[in-house]
Amino acid sequence: MLLAEQIASTPAMQRVFSARASVQAMLDVEAALAVAGAAVGLVPADRVKTIKAACDADGVDINKLAHDGAVAGTVVIPLVAWLKAALPEHAKYVHAGGTSQDIIDTGLVLQLRSGIALLQADLATMAKAAAGLAHRHAKTPMLGRTLLQAAMPVAFGLKAANWLVAIDDSRHALAHAAREALVLQCGGAAGTLDVLQADPIVFLNAFGAALDLPVAVTPWHTRRAPLARLAAAIAGAVGVAGKIGTDIALMMQSEIAEVSEPAAPGRGGSSAMAHKRNPTLSIAARAAATRMPGFIATLLAAAGQEHERAAGAWQAEAATWPALMLCASGGLAAMAEALAGLEVFPEAMAKHLALLPAQNLPPAINEFIRRALENHENLEHELIT
Repeated sequence: MLLAEQIASTPAMQRVFSARASVQAMLDVEAALAVAGAAVGLVPADRVKTIKAACDADGVDINKLAHDGAVAGTVVIPLVAWLKAALPEHAKYVHAGGTSQDIIDTGLVLQLRSGIALLQADLATMAKAAAGLAHRHAKTPMLGRTLLQAAMPVAFGLKAANWLVAIDDSRHALAHAAREALVLQCGGAAGTLDVLQADPIVFLNAFGAALDLPVAVTPWHTRRAPLARLAAAIAGAVGVAGKIGTDIALMMQSEIAEVSEPAAPGRGGSSAMAHKRNPTLSIAARAAATRMPGFIATLLAAAGQEHERAAGAWQAEAATWPALMLCASGGLAAMAEALAGLEVFPEAMAKHLALLPAQNLPPAINEFIRRALENHENLEHELIT
């Protein structure tokens, strides 16, 4: 992994999208494929346990697999060859009923499922912190700013409530998009499951059950819009983190000093100016948000795939998703930490509010904060159930 990727992502997401984890995800799919094959007589039931036991990425030479995959055009060809070599007496039952794209797409779905759980956990931390700020500072007056100029009095609690609503919107959108996109991919060579003479629905249901994945209505080899919508939901969530990071960075300017990110040893310093305290976490969130449109552009450009299997567009997606998820993890984790430990300085807010004639806070502020907190509680219940 490149140094920049390590800096801009989290260790947990790096583990999910490591080369070995990617190989293990594909081997998990191969193991489930054997289970499905046994359900329709394609694979003898007494061979499944042995095949599953062999599907262990620790035995794979990752560098050789990458080299051979580049030569073959898909990593599944050398991976299946390795698995068959490990099981010479069962080789004809390995990969029965699948094709390369089935293995790669479903492996990606397994990784995305794990990765999105990490993103949702950071968004939940952000939401909890924003809700706390909204509640505690419902009556903390501050200067509202429009077009970066002094405008009207607002409450810091309202600013936090607006953050909260945006975060919760992202959590809901991400959950919905994930339900739609994270489904089993299985169609065989041309999306017809041509190797199956038995009931394909029994096969597909057994395959999906083995991986705890829903089964799509039809194979989605070139039907990529659900994945693009999932990516857009992730990008939207990171954009929210970038917006909050922008607010915090502006409010943390030395001459403003209305809030401060949580302190930590070695964080926020300058190599040339020892007096500085930089908004490092907000910077990370903003940087991640800035990168998101590039990933989305690639995935949208890849949506118009030809016929039953694509030549190039699908492969572009496969290379883009890990980078998108690594980047998103860094941005959301940084903002989760920033909000959870945000320091608020009401005295500085009051000082800047003195730029305006004395005014009472509008009563609508309390109502907006109440509604944001109520919406948050309802979403928490919905996501749990």
